[in-house]
Amino acid sequence: MKALLAALLLTAMVLVMVRWLPTAAQTGVPVLAENNEVAAKTPALKQQKQAAATLPMIDTVAQRERQPVDSRLHDSASSPAPSPQAVAALRESMRHGDARTPPLAPGTDLREPPGDAELADPALYQQYEQRQQQQVYASFAQAADQRIPELEALIAKGRAEGISEAQLAEGEAKLAKLREQRDQLAAQQPSVDEASAEEEQD
Repeated sequence: MKALLAALLLTAMVLVMVRWLPTAAQTGVPVLAENNEVAAKTPALKQQKQAAATLPMIDTVAQRERQPVDSRLHDSASSPAPSPQAVAALRESMRHGDARTPPLAPGTDLREPPGDAELADPALYQQYEQRQQQQVYASFAQAADQRIPELEALIAKGRAEGISEAQLAEGEAKLAKLREQRDQLAAQQPSVDEASAEEEQD
């Protein structure tokens, strides 16, 4: 029993010494003179005091950016105020809009809505969808027929005025692609040419 108590006491002393020795080694033990005053300062204490002496005073961001109330009031008083005419114009435009705003473009959705019978019957609605698709194809064919002569005239004018070959080639490629798409559509949808011709007659 006594041996167990002695072992526990010895272990406790070793733990205390292990904890105490690193701090003592870092700070160092001051050397006392005969009159019990510190005779010489350890190098660790000297370094700590020098580091503390050379540190600048650090202010926080809040202290740096905080302004006195008087200066804030002075800054707000010195900022330019908007003119009464500008304020009135802004209020007027907020209430009634700006008179300089250009008018909105008219809607281009000319699609006719389906009737009640077409909405009720799937077969009739399918016919309605096919009619609408044919109208889209016909409007493309009509627009292409109008645009092709315009592009041909622009290419001829550019060639006469001597624009670069690269620009001419670009215009001719666009014209060829437009013709190709129109011919391909006419081959796939024969009724498109008829609808386009009917629209031109109307």
